[in-house]
Amino acid sequence: MNEDSSYYSYLGTDYDNNSTVDPHSIFNWYELAPTLTVYGITFVLGLTGNSLIIATTFKYRRMKNVTNVLLSSLAMSDLLLIVFCIPVKISMMVAKLFSYTWRMGGIVCKGVHYMQNLSAICSVLTLTAISLERYYAIVYPMKAKYTCTLSQAKKIVILIWILSVVLSLPTLEGQIHLPVGPTKEYRYCVKNWDNGNVWKFHELYLLFVVLVGPFCIITFSYVTICRKICKVMGKTLTLTNEQSLSRNYRSLPVDDKSATFNTCGEWSSTRKSTNQHHDTHVVQQVIFMLVIVVALFAICWTPLLVDNVLTAFGLLPHMRFGTLKYMSSAFHLLAYFNSCLNPVVYGFMSKSFRDNFLLQICFKSQSRESTFEKSLSLKRLSRMESQTRSTTIKS
Repeated sequence: MNEDSSYYSYLGTDYDNNSTVDPHSIFNWYELAPTLTVYGITFVLGLTGNSLIIATTFKYRRMKNVTNVLLSSLAMSDLLLIVFCIPVKISMMVAKLFSYTWRMGGIVCKGVHYMQNLSAICSVLTLTAISLERYYAIVYPMKAKYTCTLSQAKKIVILIWILSVVLSLPTLEGQIHLPVGPTKEYRYCVKNWDNGNVWKFHELYLLFVVLVGPFCIITFSYVTICRKICKVMGKTLTLTNEQSLSRNYRSLPVDDKSATFNTCGEWSSTRKSTNQHHDTHVVQQVIFMLVIVVALFAICWTPLLVDNVLTAFGLLPHMRFGTLKYMSSAFHLLAYFNSCLNPVVYGFMSKSFRDNFLLQICFKSQSRESTFEKSLSLKRLSRMESQTRSTTIKS
């Protein structure tokens, strides 16, 4: 069996030069339905959820901070995969009902895989930038005031997209529009199997750019952040314990002035400790949410990237049958499904995103935001007045 006829064998059909029946006309419907279902769910959820993230970040002023700007860039990269790649994948699956060959031309063949890798690289670079931003904001808070600004975040987003466009260029060489069949009238959109060195380099390159390199930086950042938070929490607990011990000595004989001073000083210190504990808890929630996003990206993309490397080095066959064929399809579906998971994570773990999602879904006007902000301002003003009044009475 020559190389061209082996492609037909891979599709589950026996090629016959004298046969008048198109060998591509056989298709298993039970393979099409689950795949189309997952792609459909990913398209609907991803398009809706990521659009809401971008809309809420740029529409509401209270949502415009460095982390949310970077998260909106992550949503844009997911939308790129959803809008450009999934429709082509679905069209390709439907086309298999009539022909197993690629009928969309060489430009679309290279373009859809280029966009897929562009989305993955842009996503992981954005996650890396978020981890570094959180690292500087928590470990070096004074430096962060000047480096982690909104204008800097916008510049970083532009730089991330430029790097992603450049780093994705090797995909154009790694994907080819291959002619097959005795008359060369059929074509497949496949990896560059004929040039083994190019294929191996391409898969190792993607594994390092998308997974190994960025995740070393991300792991270092979040481990350092967790150590810093644990250290701050330890100091807060120590301060709280000291304050509770000081309360046991209130019954000692002191004059009224000293008693007033001790009581006011202790109340102020307790309030400061409580606010610090609350801020630390909020930071913990944000970090936990971001770690979940990073973990989901790794879980969804690692199987596909590792599978591609093993295939390029001949440890797995590039022509898949049975279980291996279903496994390969599942890895592709899992990577694409990641593009609709982040909005779900934000909705469950971030109250601000959840509230603004509801505002967007209910088509609330901008006046709702201004009313909300005015109410917050009034609350802050009344709190400041009450604190001033209590200080005046004590003095």
